[in-house]
Parts: sequence; C-alpha cells; structure tokens
Amino acid sequence: MKHLKSPKSEAILNTLSPLEPKVQRYITLLTKIESLMSAAEDENDACVPIELVAELFVLQDELYKEATEKHKEAN
Repeated sequence: MKHLKSPKSEAILNTLSPLEPKVQRYITLLTKIESLMSAAEDENDACVPIELVAELFVLQDELYKEATEKHKEAN
C-alpha cells in the first residue's frame, strides 16, 4: 500500500479497529488498487477502474470522520 499511503489512511488504520466491516472493505480496496497499480505496464496504463477509486475515496472520507471523532473522544 505504499502508493496509497496518506495522512487520512494512517489515521484510519491507526485509530479504527481492523475488524470493523467498513475498515475491512477499505483495506481490501487499498490492497486491490495497489495490486492493479503494480501490475500496470507503465504509469499511463488505465489499470484501475474508476469505480474502485471512487468507492475508496468515499469510504476513506467516511472512515476519516469516524477516526477523528473517535480520537477527539479519547482525548
């Protein structure tokens, strides 16, 4: 998941339980997209369906909100 690391991703993975179904789906999407990107022939190869990217970012926004709320409650 080296290509897809971001502060939001780190916050999600460090704050929320990986056993939650939404977090599991997020990890699955990250892994799938990373795998598709690694298999691309070059950087211009249209290797990742836009639907996967859209689902990832919608889910990331939802989970990031949950992670920040959980972090605020803990402090």
